[in-house]
Amino acid sequence: MFKKLGYKRLNYGDLDRIDSHDIKRDEMHSLFLTFDFLDLIRKWPEIVGEKLAAVTSPLKIKQDSLFVITKHSSYSQELSFSSEMIKKEVFKQFPNLKPIVKKLAFQTQENFFEQKLIKEKELALAPKLHPQSPKYKILKQEAERLFSDVEDSELRDSLISLFIQSK
Repeated sequence: MFKKLGYKRLNYGDLDRIDSHDIKRDEMHSLFLTFDFLDLIRKWPEIVGEKLAAVTSPLKIKQDSLFVITKHSSYSQELSFSSEMIKKEVFKQFPNLKPIVKKLAFQTQENFFEQKLIKEKELALAPKLHPQSPKYKILKQEAERLFSDVEDSELRDSLISLFIQSK
């Protein structure tokens, strides 16, 4: 059962002293509005290390659990043994999650990482224009015409390069 806590009185700096069961659902929702889950995904390699980050990823926060998706069940088992260390690292990076996340839960989904690998390969194999190709020369002339009024040569070169890459 939830204690009645006024939203206006809820100070995010004091969340360490409030148990997650004492916070109403709407107040919990407002906390998640201030927490950017993408930051957790970006900092995941710092939390678990580069090698484990390649085969694991945070998925969601539901109720009092942080769900982590893994490539294989052996990774799930290995991470479950060190879940307390991982939680400490998460709380070090994101202290506002301390009263929210009580445990880690793991889901195995190999095709998630296969699709991620395929997308990375497609980006790496994307055709790039050679500086001597006619298409590159046409795009460069068009970009030089568009950005001829930019006085800073370094900025102009960067804009021309971005223009060519975007086409």
